[in-house]
Amino acid sequence: MKITSNQELARAGENRAVDYLVTNSYNVICRNFRVKQGEIDIIVEKNQHLIFVEVKTRSFHSIQSALDNVSYTKQRHITRVAQVYCKQNPQFDNHNTRFDVIVVLYDAKNDEFSIEHFPDAFLPVTD
Repeated sequence: MKITSNQELARAGENRAVDYLVTNSYNVICRNFRVKQGEIDIIVEKNQHLIFVEVKTRSFHSIQSALDNVSYTKQRHITRVAQVYCKQNPQFDNHNTRFDVIVVLYDAKNDEFSIEHFPDAFLPVTD
């Protein structure tokens, strides 16, 4: 499956991230949760944790560059969206929350993906 556009790359990366999470016993609750404050790529649940996952997909192998794109401002937006989600879904009131980042790297030469998962990648930004 050769990737030909940034949209295809992002969609393929997010799909790979979901597959990875399911394989590792996470329960996918929601994908692409959107409100006016922003979007969260994937929301999963595991062991009484509600986990908000930001996925960064890159076609070059720079994990640091992908992580750098989860800026303070982006973290603040994700935190606000997570707060909205929690208010709308009181069934998760007894869960701890966590913010993870998954970096998906695509090697176009070999048409292969690799995944790096960063649990607890950042703390909620409250200001």
